[in-house]
Amino acid sequence: MEPLIGFVLGSETDLPIVEESKCYEVWDICEIPWELSTISADRNLGVLRDYCKEALQKGIKVLVGAAGMAARLPGTMAAETKYLLPVIGVALPSEEFSNALDAVFSITRPPSGCPVLFAGIGKAGLKNAAIAAVQILANGEGEENKKIKEKLAAYFITNRKEPQIGLKKVLGEEVVWKEFFSKPKFLVKNSFGAVRLEILISLVKSCF
Repeated sequence: MEPLIGFVLGSETDLPIVEESKCYEVWDICEIPWELSTISADRNLGVLRDYCKEALQKGIKVLVGAAGMAARLPGTMAAETKYLLPVIGVALPSEEFSNALDAVFSITRPPSGCPVLFAGIGKAGLKNAAIAAVQILANGEGEENKKIKEKLAAYFITNRKEPQIGLKKVLGEEVVWKEFFSKPKFLVKNSFGAVRLEILISLVKSCF
């Protein structure tokens, strides 16, 4: 059976994070044939071009490209398939940027008319990309589409974690969100310095 999902990594060094994420499990559960390749858009452009050409010919429906650093892989895959297949990009961490920020900028800034979908960063991004690929394949009225949709629904029932609503752990004590956000001087530190969250706090308080 020919694969319906083409999963491409920019380097073999990215294999461990794929294994840790178990992102491919949803494909197996939904019984969707898929293939995994490691092809660098920088070092193996000719190989990647041939892969994308074959993907169109053999009936692959969705491509997932995961890479770190410059992360040209997803955009190159989209270009080499002439933008005829949906390409889902995932930014992976590297030694230089553990937060994958360089890859995020690369994947999330495609020019107009050259779409690349962004699923997230690291293990969470890989799992999101895998699920999004299944969602794309489930979209349709055919029998196969319906079967995939049913299996995906069952996957969510079995694997989706329900978040705890209304409580937050602070120093080992449970604090109700209403009380937690009642402090007007609550600040958050980010790369731009201290940002006062009075507007956000007022919005959250209005929900209670």
